[in-house]
Amino acid sequence: MTKNNTMKVVQVIDQLHLGGAERVCVNLVNVLNRNQVSVKLIVLSDDGPLFDLVDDGVEVICLNKGNSKFKAYKQFVKHVKRDDIIHTHMRANYRFVRKAFLFFGGKKPIILHDHYGKIMVNQKVPKFFRFILKPQFYIGCSKLLTQWAVQKVKIDPSRVFLVNNFVVPHDPNSEGKHKKQGLVLVGSLKRVKNHKFAIDITKALDKELTIYCPALTSQKNYYKELMSYLEEIGFEEKVHFITGCTDVQAELKKYELALLTSTSEGDPLALIEYIAQGIPFLSSNVGEAVKIIKEYFPFLIQENFEVSQWVENYHRAITITPEEIEKIYNKHFSHQLYLKKYLDIYEQILNS
Repeated sequence: MTKNNTMKVVQVIDQLHLGGAERVCVNLVNVLNRNQVSVKLIVLSDDGPLFDLVDDGVEVICLNKGNSKFKAYKQFVKHVKRDDIIHTHMRANYRFVRKAFLFFGGKKPIILHDHYGKIMVNQKVPKFFRFILKPQFYIGCSKLLTQWAVQKVKIDPSRVFLVNNFVVPHDPNSEGKHKKQGLVLVGSLKRVKNHKFAIDITKALDKELTIYCPALTSQKNYYKELMSYLEEIGFEEKVHFITGCTDVQAELKKYELALLTSTSEGDPLALIEYIAQGIPFLSSNVGEAVKIIKEYFPFLIQENFEVSQWVENYHRAITITPEEIEKIYNKHFSHQLYLKKYLDIYEQILNS
């Protein structure tokens, strides 16, 4: 089978809000499309601003699962009849696809692409993975996930693939000619992102912090908790929340340094975005990308959550040039490298 000419791939996701899995899905759809791979995007609902980032010419199908799940199952099977491989992002969507084929027949190679971010703290196997809905093929964005798939879910190791998250570099809105605006953190409003610690670092440095997140309303209690903490330490004027930004990469060069303070991650997309834009950063030791970064600048990856240690390494990090960081992206994280990885996996699956 010729990779680019005859392979027909379907990408499946539930919605296109501003999450990491959603951005990986859109990135992959666009990269496949730009490299003459026949790709279709099926979204289980019509929610989310990332629809605007899908390339023109990509067939996008919305099933509106919320109106009638049974009807959505039927429509799904109908829409994929002529396709070769089903690449499903996230566990719940994989379950939807498997159920659709169980109810309405048909057989296709189905990949579960697992983006689960709490694998460091929760390795429980969902009940539906144990028997009839056990994944056929599995892509994990971190080694912890692929180990879990083999050791806990008992998937054949030859059908388990490690592929880290990737981004396609976007042109910046600012080339950094103006005064930098302090620190930046990109991540959803979840406790695991450890925003309070990022605030503590920023206060210790007497800087400003801008937090890009999908929305404030979905995590009202956590947001209120953060605002109360800012008032308590008298720092509310120095921390800014920006929501709804569909192209964070284009904003990153405005800032002098980026933070990733998560206590658990699958493979944080934000970190790859920092690298793609060539801005210095400090990160906790989570995900897969940190292993490569340590080979070049180990002081960028923090082994603890001691504010003093992060502050000390801030002064080292800001001496790194954009060119040094971009070289790491080009060698290890380029989207062209990931295109080849995915095509090789598809080919292996179709020939198995």
